[in-house]
Amino acid sequence: MQVFYTLISVLAGYNFCNLFTHPNSNIWKNYPRLKIKGLELLPSIRILIKGKIIHFHHWFNLTLLLCVSIFVTGGILDSWITRGALLGGIIQGLTTPSPNARKIIYHKKIDVQL
Repeated sequence: MQVFYTLISVLAGYNFCNLFTHPNSNIWKNYPRLKIKGLELLPSIRILIKGKIIHFHHWFNLTLLLCVSIFVTGGILDSWITRGALLGGIIQGLTTPSPNARKIIYHKKIDVQL
């Protein structure tokens, strides 16, 4: 039964991330923008350093959370449903057709400030 719940949560995590993080999604386009100087937290995590943007993709962040969940005992991260949802988000991010989506950190030179 645990495998069934995990598979369902992988599918749910994949669909959730596809709906909320795909660049063509209307929901992603309507996220509020949260920026503090050279740090953008919404809709993506981006850091501006010396005219370059370092962009942390959602699949990279979810991979870090999944690794942390291995060592956590108790709480929401210790659930296989949560781990399945994280895995679904990672799979969605890695299967995005954009070639820059699979880079761990994306550098882009810019002329304007965040």
